[in-house]
Parts: sequence; C-alpha cells; structure tokens
Amino acid sequence: MAPTRRRSAFTLVELLVVIAIIGILVGLLLPAVPAAREAARRMQCSNNMKQLVLAAHNYHSAYKKFGYGHHWQGIHDPSGNRARGGMGYGVFFGLLPYLEQTALYNQFDQRFVIMEKTITRNGILCATPQSVFSCPSDTKPPVRNDGAIRPSATSSYQFAGSAYNGWQGGTNGGNHLRRNGMFERNNRHQNYAIKDVLDGTSNTIMFCETKWDMDRGRRNRSRIYGASDRITHAQGATNALGVNGEWPMNWHALEGNPQPHRTAGSNHTGGAQFGFADGSVHFISENIDHSATPWRGNANAYRKPDGSPYGLYQRLFSVADGFTLDGLEL
Repeated sequence: MAPTRRRSAFTLVELLVVIAIIGILVGLLLPAVPAAREAARRMQCSNNMKQLVLAAHNYHSAYKKFGYGHHWQGIHDPSGNRARGGMGYGVFFGLLPYLEQTALYNQFDQRFVIMEKTITRNGILCATPQSVFSCPSDTKPPVRNDGAIRPSATSSYQFAGSAYNGWQGGTNGGNHLRRNGMFERNNRHQNYAIKDVLDGTSNTIMFCETKWDMDRGRRNRSRIYGASDRITHAQGATNALGVNGEWPMNWHALEGNPQPHRTAGSNHTGGAQFGFADGSVHFISENIDHSATPWRGNANAYRKPDGSPYGLYQRLFSVADGFTLDGLEL
C-alpha cells in the first residue's frame, strides 16, 4: 500500500489569524502617517521662521537697527524719515534682499505707497507669493483680494507689534509697558537696535505665526509686503497689522466683535511657532500663561489705566518691561 502524501496549505483558521494580524498592524500604522506628515510640516514652518529671523539680523548688520513695522513711503531703511498714515511698507518688505529677493525688491518704486487699490506697479508686485511666508499647515490662499486693496500675497507670519490691543506699536500717550513691541510705526521714533532690547534678545518675540481666517469676521488675514499703522475693525484694509499679546494664542472671536484681535495662532496642534530677537525659534504652547486685562475689546485701549499684571505671553512681546525668562521653559 502506497504511503499517503499530506498536502501542505493554510487552514481557514490560520488564514483568518494572518488577516487579523495584518489588519491590526494597518490600524496601528495608519494614524502615524498623518502625524508624521504634520511633524514634517511643523519642521518646515520652523525653518521658514528661522529664515525670517536670520534675515532680520542681516538687516540689522547692514543698518545697525531692525526695520520699522510700518513705513508709509520713502526708502525702507532707518535713514528714511517719511511717515504718513495708511497702508504702507511692512517690515517683511525690508527683508526681501536678505531672503534672496533683491530683484523683486528693486522693482518697487518706494516713492509711492505700496498696497493701495491703484494700477501702480507696486500694487501689481504685491501679488508675488513667497514660499518662505507660507506654513505648509496653513489653509490660506497664496494670493487674496479682500476688496479694500489690490490682490496681494498672503503670509503665515507677522511681526510683533505690542503687548496690548489698540494702536499698533508705539501709541501716543500709551503706557510704555504696553506699547514697546519689537516693530513700531516709524514716526513713533522707535527703531530698535539690539542694544535697545533691554529685556535681552532671548526674552523678546520678534515674529509670530498667524492663522488665516482666525475668526468669522476674517480680520486676521496677513500679507507679506504691506502693513497698516493702526488697528481698526475692517476687512482687508488692516490685514497686514502686526501681532500683539492682548488676546491669548489661537483665540477665536465671535463675528461682530468690535475690536479685532491680532494674536498668534496656527493649525499645528497645541501652539504656534515664534521667532525671537536672538535668532532662535520656539514652538510655544497655546496654554502659556496669559492674564486678562481691563482694556480688552476696547479700541482706545492705550488710554486706559494699568490693570492686572501681565502674563508670560504678553510680557514676551515687550522689549523693555524688565521681564526675563530666567530659566523658565516656554
């Protein structure tokens, strides 16, 4: 009698076990894919911010001071004295030569304003997108026309204007603790050098990440080239203002709030990227200490008396309020 030959094959039970194991592995790995992609986007965002702070330091090396937050017309460097209200040149415009954009910078005619709704060449050039100003996680369009100004290139980043809400940067009659951000309007006579950052460059915010369409009023839309000299409740015309520390990070307002907020925010989980005056970049938690103030929501905040002490978040926006991190971790 011939010996029987057993056939080698998977049983149904074994096949089901293998399928189950594969399913479990896929289930474990799939959530890691978006997380890895977001980690890469966050790293690219940090690299963008690093380029901006290094460009600001190269500007400082050339002019011995950092740029103005707002410059209406005239050559965009500390030797220019023309300063009028309205939509003018922002600090990022002055950084273009240090971001390998000298050719674009030279095409602007600095005898004229930059972002008004005209047919000037300046307005047309403002529609030139720049990848370094775009966080990969941001949902903003590369170019936007809000109606009040010409179509212009958008930005995921803005400069630090002040520690409170109200007029951007140095205000007339404002409390000094509240108004001394890194970048102010040039007729405020505050054009800071490193030596003027009395709190220390490692304790002072220079640039912040901002979230597009942070509230339903769409008042947090940032632009690259231009800046406004004050905060007003308007869609489009004031979309290039500097960030301030009055509102908490990633703060959301209901539509119709009378005072537009200019705070930092991002689509990254848990916080946003910040560039400091020493050239470093930090991802700061949205849960950072922030103290409420009695002038919140008031368009004339600079006229209000001092209120409760500032939180850590607000004080990092000031160049000379006497606060240092002194070993504190952000």
